[in-house]
Amino acid sequence: MKKFVVNIILISVILLLIGWVIFSMVIPQYYLPVLPFILMFFVVSSVAIHAYQLQLSKKDTAKFTRSNMIITFLKLFLYSAVAIIYIAVDTQNAKIFVICFILLYVIFSVFEVLSLMKIPVNNIKKG
Repeated sequence: MKKFVVNIILISVILLLIGWVIFSMVIPQYYLPVLPFILMFFVVSSVAIHAYQLQLSKKDTAKFTRSNMIITFLKLFLYSAVAIIYIAVDTQNAKIFVICFILLYVIFSVFEVLSLMKIPVNNIKKG
């Protein structure tokens, strides 16, 4: 878990630096003040979900697999709700927000999947 948190913070810092360069030097007119908060939302939700999944991995394999699918669905639902609420509130900047949101979603999802694949098989108990 410690390694996951360190890696996700490292990814977040890299994304902050990339975002700062892009939005301050390349396309400053498209910067949205909400973007750092969205990044923090992804970090917090990823750490919380990963911690929960690690706890599930200590139980039986069938429950871990089933729960992982449910968690993925609920996470997608939560992320969609956040995006829809923001788009409803700020329709003028919806395109920029959606592009940034999808990029963050893909980056964090790939990282989460790769981290879950590294859970040792002997850590997941058979039912």
